[in-house]
Amino acid sequence: MAIQLGPRTRRVLRILGFVLLGLVTFVFALQLTFPYHRVKDKIIEALSAKYQVTISDVERGIIPGRMYFKNVRLESRPEKAGDDVNSFFIKELEVDLGILALIKGTASVDIDASIGDGHLRGNISISKTLTSIDLEGVDLPSKSLPIKEGIGLPLDGKIAFKFALDLPNEKGKSGGKLVPNWQKAEGAIVFECPGGCTIGDGKTKLKPKLKNARSQAFANDGIEFGKVNVESMLVKVAIKGGKMTLTDFDTKSKDGELKVDFEATLAPSFTDSMVAGCLRFKGSEELSKREPKTHAAISTTGANLGPDGLFHIRLDGKFKDMKRLAQNCGPALKNVNMDDPGGTSGDSRPNLTVQPPDESLKAGTPPITPPPAITPPIDAPPEPTPSPTPAQPTDKQPMEKQPTDKQLGPDGAPLQGTPAGSGSGPVGEPVGSGSAVVDDRPSH
Repeated sequence: MAIQLGPRTRRVLRILGFVLLGLVTFVFALQLTFPYHRVKDKIIEALSAKYQVTISDVERGIIPGRMYFKNVRLESRPEKAGDDVNSFFIKELEVDLGILALIKGTASVDIDASIGDGHLRGNISISKTLTSIDLEGVDLPSKSLPIKEGIGLPLDGKIAFKFALDLPNEKGKSGGKLVPNWQKAEGAIVFECPGGCTIGDGKTKLKPKLKNARSQAFANDGIEFGKVNVESMLVKVAIKGGKMTLTDFDTKSKDGELKVDFEATLAPSFTDSMVAGCLRFKGSEELSKREPKTHAAISTTGANLGPDGLFHIRLDGKFKDMKRLAQNCGPALKNVNMDDPGGTSGDSRPNLTVQPPDESLKAGTPPITPPPAITPPIDAPPEPTPSPTPAQPTDKQPMEKQPTDKQLGPDGAPLQGTPAGSGSGPVGEPVGSGSAVVDDRPSH
């Protein structure tokens, strides 16, 4: 049975058809005429402050909003002469702009990047109220990623990761401008090195960035570091309820042990978040025989040796000014009794081990021991001391008879040339010069 449409309905449908045809024609015409090479230039300009960017070519896709960047290479610009250059290479980067989402006021970008034999896929959406990131990488060659900038040493091996984050945007304290609020963020991070990774390449020196100017000057030349082999690594982080918590950290390596506890109480601005954490580590005998300099670098960080046989570094303070303290961590974030790491004694203390005030960890140097107290030479003349005032006799304190140590002759008279009170020492020797009692208090 055919549907009968009235003249007015047919007129409305005809108008809607022309509008739809006009929109489709506009979108495809925009795709065919849009200057994507200008996008390439804008990307290079935006990253030029920190990276030398090279993009061999840009191709437009058939679907509107889709483009392909070929052979993208990023090389970090060294801050000063002698700094290492880090490179990041993408064989092909596919970017898909969501046209419908853009009409609604949301910039949505789908990413599909070929990096070596691996792939990086995901979506980044930005609107006025929310920034949403969902990325997943599989079989990515770590050498082609900017991991060195994060850990200070190159990483070799294939890695996989997942990164999901919903970050609300709210009005800041000044009002008007929208800023991210990390206290309400939710997400999760998973990092995995399933087939084994190697930290260090035997050539690159470890150059830690320290806030203490004297320590930084000491570490400017870098610390000799060889290779540390890791059979497997799994890291999981949860972001929820105003906390960023390291929920799982599992590493297996014959070259040593590494245990990490970390939790951040999130502030609206991430850099103001309060950090509490602990690093526990040590090198193995096998590493000491194969890479003695690397074992020495691990063992001479200035960290305290804890009762569990591991070196301890406690993390504390705001994230932007995070301190690395040479202190035993105690139970730290997890209920682990560091006085009884094997767990044989029952109850564990619920708080961090109390430590005396300590300066931030100094890279590459053991803890500084204060110099011993300096005592004066034995033959130095003693400082004059005031003579005590004789006590007056009272009923409770009779006057003591002063002893006489004069040397007398046969007639009972004192011998000539022997001063009173000289004792049995030679003539003219100062009192107390025969021996010295060393005080364990420091001299002034």
